[in-house]
Amino acid sequence: MKSIDQELYDGLFLVLEGITDCYHEIPPAEAEMPYIHFGQFQVLPNPTKDRLKGLVSGTLHVWSGERIEVSSLCETIMKYSDDFKKTERFYWSLNAHASNYRIMEDNSTNKTLFHGIVDLEFKFY
Repeated sequence: MKSIDQELYDGLFLVLEGITDCYHEIPPAEAEMPYIHFGQFQVLPNPTKDRLKGLVSGTLHVWSGERIEVSSLCETIMKYSDDFKKTERFYWSLNAHASNYRIMEDNSTNKTLFHGIVDLEFKFY
């Protein structure tokens, strides 16, 4: 049986890899952009008498050499996350008020890159 966060992680990965390349770990330097790198996930359980519910927060990183691609992918991630409703054991609801994204310029290489950081918070029940 998968852990709570792994159910969400795998479900989102499956949905988003249909849009662009997705990676579980930091991709190799020669990876084609744009891509999504799945970062850290955190579980905040709130057990009740008859069921387990709570929150899962996660961070996705979007990379590209074009700002417009990063912006578009961040918006797409938010939309697909809002539409994400069910895994094997849980129902999911995106907490839109606690989810956000930001785009930063990265000049750590000889080419300017754009880095989108998408913070998501889901309620599970």
